[in-house]
Amino acid sequence: MSTTRSIILSAGQGQRLKPLTDDRPKGMVPVAGRTIIERQLELFRSLGVTDTAIVKGFCASSIPDHGTTHYMNPDFATTNMVCSLFCATGHLDRGPVIVSYGDILYSGSVLRAMLASTGPVSVAVDLDWKGYFGERFDDPYEDAESLVIGPDGLIRSIGQRAPAHADVQAQYIGLIRFEDAGLKAIRDVRDSVIGTPTEIGWGRPWPKAFMTDLLQELVNRGVPVRAVPIRGQWCEIDSPRDFSLAEKRIGMFTA
Repeated sequence: MSTTRSIILSAGQGQRLKPLTDDRPKGMVPVAGRTIIERQLELFRSLGVTDTAIVKGFCASSIPDHGTTHYMNPDFATTNMVCSLFCATGHLDRGPVIVSYGDILYSGSVLRAMLASTGPVSVAVDLDWKGYFGERFDDPYEDAESLVIGPDGLIRSIGQRAPAHADVQAQYIGLIRFEDAGLKAIRDVRDSVIGTPTEIGWGRPWPKAFMTDLLQELVNRGVPVRAVPIRGQWCEIDSPRDFSLAEKRIGMFTA
């Protein structure tokens, strides 16, 4: 059985988190004394995930070596998450691979659930999202996106903006696991769009596509995308309000 590897996506400029990101990407922002990337790497290594790649872009030199492989998204200012993922070429050849946004934190229980999941593509989804989003935003549905799960546990819709409330069964947290078949599926998407203005997922040109566009594209192509239900135990650091919440929440994470 192949050893699980990981990819941390930390190329973006983090405009909404300024001034904390004036001179660093969000992954290099300290939360309760340690950077997000440091905390992710410590958790990965504690659970046996020792081969990690970091995709850099904005203020790339601020990210230390950390004993990891580094990839560069030179077009970080004009592209989005999918383009950054496609830059991690050497870590897309075989699975399993955990892909993590560089601006999230999560407990050991969340990562263990992802490591234990099976199937081509697994996506961590928070069933208890509404309480947390109610702390992050004046209206919990303000930033919520669609996440519809079928009775078979497979995702039918993910990432549609301003969905009907009934189509928000959970929320995607920014953590994905790909096995070999899932990696082949995203390479197939990549190979079919590179050098073209092709739209994917919810109709965004692929260089501007969000990760949920890629996941929805896989769903549209018939690739099984499995929901891994969690209940809290994570946070996103995307705004000063998020940062304040994260400093409080991280102490409540379970091992």
